[in-house]
Amino acid sequence: MFRIPPCFVHSRQMLLALGLALLCAGHAQAARPMSTDDANIVDEKSCQLETWMKSSSTSLERWAMPGCNFGGELEWTVGGNAQTEDDVGKTQFWVGQVKKRWVPVADGKLGISTAVGVVSMRPATAERPNDKDYFFNVPVTVPLGQDRFVHLNAGWVQHQSLGVSRPTWGVGGELPLNAQITAIAETYGEAAMGTRYQVGLRIWVVPQRVQIDTTYGNRIGQPEQERWFTLGLRLLSPAFLP
Repeated sequence: MFRIPPCFVHSRQMLLALGLALLCAGHAQAARPMSTDDANIVDEKSCQLETWMKSSSTSLERWAMPGCNFGGELEWTVGGNAQTEDDVGKTQFWVGQVKKRWVPVADGKLGISTAVGVVSMRPATAERPNDKDYFFNVPVTVPLGQDRFVHLNAGWVQHQSLGVSRPTWGVGGELPLNAQITAIAETYGEAAMGTRYQVGLRIWVVPQRVQIDTTYGNRIGQPEQERWFTLGLRLLSPAFLP
């Protein structure tokens, strides 16, 4: 689901746009820590919790994104973060998203979903009382066999405080190294905001229930001080909702 995205800059507007990029992190096969979403959703009547820390030379973020599927091929996610950035101070992002799966991913059959949501930044200021972004995204997942996938995203975001709307995009891939470990790589971005990339590993501690992950990322063509590292934990429940 993503989330989204993520260099560290020196204005509230840019921080909000990057926070949206982080939201685009997927919530099923692709899942955290990818910012490129996948076409699947959490299993019906089940929930998941994705948590992670993201660190750069100028900031520290702590995220928690719980999501549930109550039925109807819909996944609902509400969460947020607390973060500290050297030139901005302490802020929070609150995120809400609903994701509809139209075509499930299957062997030899691509999957398609759509996601809509909002990102709100706090604290707001007198000059910017409505620091919100509204977004729409279309994830498409192409299975390549043997648990290998390519994820394609095309979307749109409206930055309310900036009064602008821009297209967004992402391309990501998953390559299993063995039954427990999967390598991931992706590139993604927003028009006028630059292109970012991320590489990392996801490790199943308990198959289909507990997963840890770690990544390295940066913005293409930018100095090393903009790079970031993440460490995350993902918990998936069995079906238990009424």
